Amino acid sequence: MKVANPASVTARRCLTSYGGVSDLVPNLAAVLDEPMADSSIIPTYLLAQFTRRHVTVALGGDGGDELLAGYPTLFAHKMAGQYDRLPGVLRNRVIPGIVNRLPVSTNNISLDFKAKRFVSGMDLSAEERHHLWLGSFAPQEISTLLTPSVTAEAEHVDVWEPVGRHTAASDARNALNRILYLDMKLYLENDILTKVDRASMAHSLEARVPLLNRVFIDCARRLPLDLKLHTASMGLSTTSKYLFKQAMTPFLPAEILGRKKKGFNMPVAKWFKGELRGLLLDTFSERRVREAGLFEYGEIHRLLDDHFSGRRDNRKPLWTLLIFELWRERWGVAA
Repeated sequence: MKVANPASVTARRCLTSYGGVSDLVPNLAAVLDEPMADSSIIPTYLLAQFTRRHVTVALGGDGGDELLAGYPTLFAHKMAGQYDRLPGVLRNRVIPGIVNRLPVSTNNISLDFKAKRFVSGMDLSAEERHHLWLGSFAPQEISTLLTPSVTAEAEHVDVWEPVGRHTAASDARNALNRILYLDMKLYLENDILTKVDRASMAHSLEARVPLLNRVFIDCARRLPLDLKLHTASMGLSTTSKYLFKQAMTPFLPAEILGRKKKGFNMPVAKWFKGELRGLLLDTFSERRVREAGLFEYGEIHRLLDDHFSGRRDNRKPLWTLLIFELWRERWGVAA
């Protein structure tokens, strides 16, 4: 008999108090206070709600992935180095052609999702490719999405500027260490910590982050990369957070130490075809999009149609656009 995950049961119960995800999502605009498009705000918000029933202060593990190479994208960057050595015809035509024909899945971090992300941006630097993998839109897609008037006003904006600035500030010689530094300065500071702060404070819960002790940060940054992302067995096996896991071996069972990474991923792609479909269609009706004058309705319609039909998994761009519009309308930000 399959036993239900206690965390999943708790999340469902908390979600029920809001009437479902379609009622909770619009309220997140008030919680976030800014258009931050990270769908893991949902489980973080519900977890904070549940935790506050028992304590007023909680400890979190944020920072470990950025300091000790816990994200699977780091392994993907190592693979990208091997990919770059392939003959040009394979790298630029054959493999992308095969990957782009993979059946679209709405499962979280599915094979086709990872493969299509991987082959995109291979002509960029590792630092730029990293943020293309994590982001919702490529720069050229943004240009197509925005109306001409908005494009004209934003023509001086360089979307890669923060990446270049922090890359220049990093003292790391290795590209993977530079990416870890970028994750710490951009992703951790501006997404993860902000998300946890907003979600916890919404429930009067104080969340503290022991791994971001300055002494620990300085120590972790000085560690050789192989003690973070360790490669063994003739390069066929890679272990993330290697030193951390070695230190915890006497205290944690093997099934915990060897478990695959499980993030706070939400089934947004499936929700957009189900519970959140009505909210999407209402928010991006032709009348509302054209009245706002920010986005080209044709591009919005294409994103929606491709996702609903199963031609593409557009969960990330659609979630980003949805959160932006909910935030803009919630706070009366003029278009």
